[in-house]
Amino acid sequence: MNKTFRILELVWLFIGCIAILLCAYSIFSQDTRGAIYFIVLTFASGLMYAVRRRQRIKFEASQKLKEKEQKK
Repeated sequence: MNKTFRILELVWLFIGCIAILLCAYSIFSQDTRGAIYFIVLTFASGLMYAVRRRQRIKFEASQKLKEKEQKK
């Protein structure tokens, strides 16, 4: 389960990086109105990355707590 959280976290980070690149390309090659969608996608993927990261950290902490309780 920990690998799943890590993979999802990296996927959102990757989507955010791609969106930044597409936004820059859109600004320099086309009009700036088209770049707005990529900016929104960048912020949305950044938000999802933060949510997934927090979820993974909480999950790891609860797993460590369970391991400590089982050792006792």
